[in-house]
Amino acid sequence: MNQMMLAILKTTSPVFLSRRVANLFSTMSVPQRMKYVQYDDQGSLSIAEDALTPKPQARQLLVKVSACGVNRLDLMQRAGKYPVPAGESKVLGVEVSGTVVSVGEGDSGASFQPGDRVCALVGGGGYAEYCVTPVETTIKLPEEMSFVDGAAIPENFLTAFGGLYFSCDLQQGESTLIHAAAGGVGTAAIQLAKSLSASSAIFATAGSQEKLDLCRKLGATHTVNYKERDFSDAVLSATDKRGVDVIMDFVGGSYWEKNLKSVALDGRIVALGLLGGAETTGPLNMGAILGKRVTL
Repeated sequence: MNQMMLAILKTTSPVFLSRRVANLFSTMSVPQRMKYVQYDDQGSLSIAEDALTPKPQARQLLVKVSACGVNRLDLMQRAGKYPVPAGESKVLGVEVSGTVVSVGEGDSGASFQPGDRVCALVGGGGYAEYCVTPVETTIKLPEEMSFVDGAAIPENFLTAFGGLYFSCDLQQGESTLIHAAAGGVGTAAIQLAKSLSASSAIFATAGSQEKLDLCRKLGATHTVNYKERDFSDAVLSATDKRGVDVIMDFVGGSYWEKNLKSVALDGRIVALGLLGGAETTGPLNMGAILGKRVTL
């Protein structure tokens, strides 16, 4: 393999180099069976070697996996609390990074070709040597980005980006409150709010000092241990009772009233999880939403 690559580099002009590398990957043999991570009824993990290597269909890619993310969804599935969506792989793993080895039949391959370094969001199957990824949820990785870093993008950073910018339209200099801030999506949201929006204040909630220290390191300007202090009091105190422009919430019902206290006039709240349940602790007061012109 190394000798072949060296020969290509010595004899091929840069214009045709990517095509020659793609052809090399397209001729690589893909094993009929592959290794994958399996789990039993007790949630114990082990390596199995008897899975058929998936074949990409139209608008799909077969990726040789180099790294995969660990998400709450995976933990819930392992514990038997998350049913596998219809038609998806029962193998754990919803975000991967790796190298494209083949493109589905009937696909022109205009967007991707064998040899491309990519990361992808998938419906399952990431904890394996090979994984099928939809073209629509696959992204090319820059050469300077490692596969490990790339595997953290599809679920965490894209969820955070969608919540902050598509749902809440976070603007330059606006303030944010991020719950469950030490988690994957939360840590991504802190970094995005800092680097893309230069947020005037980034409030982060978490349940331990170690987690709060991590949030500070990533860019949070204010941290609150929700076990020790009412975060709405902390927000109102630090903002002279104005509140924050955007709230990213993963907790749900139990935070509803405190979120309404914390949000500013014309503020926006995006719900991305229900860790605290779906039901509010008291009646839902539409007047409070109207009074602040809150967008949900």
